[in-house]
Amino acid sequence: MKRRYQVIIATTTGTLAAIAFGYFGVQALGKDTMYSISAGMFGLGTGASVSQVVSNRKQRRTVRT
Repeated sequence: MKRRYQVIIATTTGTLAAIAFGYFGVQALGKDTMYSISAGMFGLGTGASVSQVVSNRKQRRTVRT
C-alpha cells in the first residue's frame, strides 16, 4: 500500500512539474517549439507505457506441463 502512495505522489509531482515547465517554456521558447517538445514527450510516455505492458506479459508467462 505504501508503494501505491509513493506512485501517486510521484505522478502528481511530475504532472505539476510538467505544467510549470510548459508554462515557462512557452514564455521563453514560443508556442511552436513547445508543441514539438510536448509531442516528443507524449511519444516517449507512450513508448514507456507499451514497453512496461510487454515486459509484464513476459514475466507472467508460466510453463504448463
